[in-house]
Amino acid sequence: MVTATAKVSRKNQIVLPKEVREQLGVKAGDNLLFVVREGEIIVRARPASFTKAMRGLHKQVWDEIDVDRWLAEERKSWE
Repeated sequence: MVTATAKVSRKNQIVLPKEVREQLGVKAGDNLLFVVREGEIIVRARPASFTKAMRGLHKQVWDEIDVDRWLAEERKSWE
């Protein structure tokens, strides 16, 4: 885990400390993603494709569910 501090300038800018840039693998010109959650800021390198970055997330939710049966029931409820 990397811990670093940065100061907000009068123009509301910050400089990412070297340790953070190295840990995230970001360089000049890269886009970052800021997520604010419960009073905290999470900074991540912005993925080139959100679809690819999210592929496979939460697949364990479907582990104990018969997907074909669930889908058939869901479609039937639309009638």
